[in-house]
Amino acid sequence: MIYLVRHGQAGSRDNYDVLSDLGQKQARMLGEYFVAQNIKPDLVFSGSFNRQRLTAEIACRTSSHSPEIIVDPRWDEFRLAALYRAFAASLAAESEEFACDFEEMQRAIIADPHTTRGATGRCDRAIVTAWMANRFPYDGESWQEFQGRVHSLIPELSNHGGEQTIVVFTSATPISILTGAALGLRDEQLLRLMGVVYNSSITVTRAQEEGLRLFTYNSTPHLPEPLKTLR
Repeated sequence: MIYLVRHGQAGSRDNYDVLSDLGQKQARMLGEYFVAQNIKPDLVFSGSFNRQRLTAEIACRTSSHSPEIIVDPRWDEFRLAALYRAFAASLAAESEEFACDFEEMQRAIIADPHTTRGATGRCDRAIVTAWMANRFPYDGESWQEFQGRVHSLIPELSNHGGEQTIVVFTSATPISILTGAALGLRDEQLLRLMGVVYNSSITVTRAQEEGLRLFTYNSTPHLPEPLKTLR
C-alpha cells in the first residue's frame, strides 16, 4: 500500500514553509495513529520543503519502526506565492471582480492567516487556473512540467512492489494529481480536489500493472473535527 500524506498545517502566507503549533500536533497524532493501526512502512519519502520534511520527522518519531526518510524534491508542491507575483497584476487589470477579491483577500488573511474562504479561495482558484492554462508568461515550472514531474513517480512507486508499505509526505497538489491519475480525471476536476485536502490527511493507493488504484482519499481518522484544517 502507498499512503500519501499531506503536511500538517503550515504558517502564514508570508512564512508558509513551516509547521504551526497545530500542524506539529497533527503530525504527532498521525504518527500515533500509524502505530495504533500497526502501519509499519518499508519506505518513507518526503518532499524537500520544510513543512513536508518536518511532518515526516514528527510522525515517524513516534514509531520504533521507521526507516530513513528519503527526501525527493519531485514530491514538492508548486509555489503559490510565485504564481501570485507573476499573475495577480495581470488578472486584476483584466477583471474588476478579481481586483476587488484580491483587495478583500488582503484584509481576510490579516484577520485569519489560514483562511481559505470567500475572496481568498476565489483568488487562489483564479491564479491556479491561469497557471494551468498558460495564460500569462511565467519563468517558473509550468503546470504541464509540474504534472509530468509527479506522474514520473508512478512507475517508480510500482517498481517497489505491491507488497511493500510506502508512506509519502507531500502536499495537496501531488496527492490530487496521483488521485486524478488513478481515476482518469481532467485538469478542471483536479482543481476541485486540490482545494479540499486536509492537513495531515491520508490518501491510500496501491500500484498495479495498469497504474494506481485508489482505496481512500483525504481521510483524517486521527483528527477530531476541531483539529481539521485546510491551510
